[in-house]
Amino acid sequence: MSNIVQVQGRRSRRGGIDPTITVCRPTEQAVVYLMVRVPLKQDETDTEIEQKGKFFNGLKRRAIATMIPDRKSQTQSVILCLCMLILVWMIPFQEAVSGEKSNIYYGSLQHRLIKDGFDAHTITELYNHPKVYFEEKGITLFLFHREAKLNYDRFISSRMIKKARQYMKTHEPVLLKAEKDYGVDKEVITAIILVETQFGAILGGPFILNTLSTMAALADPVVRERFWEELSNSNQVTRKKYETWVKRKSKWAYNELKAFLKYTARENVDPVDIKGSYAGAMGIAQFMPSRIYTLAKDGNDDGRIDLFNHSDAIASVANYLRHYGWYPGIGRKEAYKVVLHYNYSSPYAKTVLRVSSLLKG
Repeated sequence: MSNIVQVQGRRSRRGGIDPTITVCRPTEQAVVYLMVRVPLKQDETDTEIEQKGKFFNGLKRRAIATMIPDRKSQTQSVILCLCMLILVWMIPFQEAVSGEKSNIYYGSLQHRLIKDGFDAHTITELYNHPKVYFEEKGITLFLFHREAKLNYDRFISSRMIKKARQYMKTHEPVLLKAEKDYGVDKEVITAIILVETQFGAILGGPFILNTLSTMAALADPVVRERFWEELSNSNQVTRKKYETWVKRKSKWAYNELKAFLKYTARENVDPVDIKGSYAGAMGIAQFMPSRIYTLAKDGNDDGRIDLFNHSDAIASVANYLRHYGWYPGIGRKEAYKVVLHYNYSSPYAKTVLRVSSLLKG
């Protein structure tokens, strides 16, 4: 007679996975529940947690223990399952997953970066880092992204406008300086920072290095095929659309990746620790790395450009808009065209100008 042993995992509010062992004997109604908490590392990402979840699901499918119907044997089976869970906890998932992903997906990318002048030792060490992995989830979101589906109306609510006015009051000296130095209205600067990150409250999810590396790696036909095999199960995109998207985005992402690595080296920032959008934008103003390298400004004169700093973010937005044609007293039609350079989305540009108008009124 056999008992079925099930192992299930769920994410804990306390930052871990709570796997539950359920032992049930088909001929009896009695069920024994034991819960063991497997803690996670503080910097463990959703992707890494997902890998653990998959492992638990595998255990659930495979963990069938045969035992005679007595209490002693039942206890032995429970202990056996506990040992399996302890083993799961001890396995260095993060290192194994990241190492595997780096070897499978990032080999050709590393060769390209080294060929383009990046230090071989630095690149090899970077892509062997435990936090570096193939960012499937974020890239899939980017592929299916539809700007028109975003709810921009929330930014013109009274609550958001009130927050924007408070932001302008808090950072008034910096905004006035940017307005004077770059000729860009402080209200439109504020509006962009509101829409981009709600004044720094939402600074992104995935690591930028992983996001850009993943998209850039898709230039490799082998990597592209591997990712398609995973993606095609969703039935949300055709092969033709996928190939078109990859051809365009992989080249773009590679250039952004190079700019990102140059920027982090210049500012002496660890590239593996910076999070951003699933498109690779970063900071309070959500600049793409290539734009940081060319248009970002040091707003507080500390000798560094840090777009997670409000002074630098404000000055950078102002310089960006001036670069694309903003000038004092600009008309709405021209202003609309300039804002489109920040994000080529009509709903986005209209919302920014609407918020700016409300702040002036």
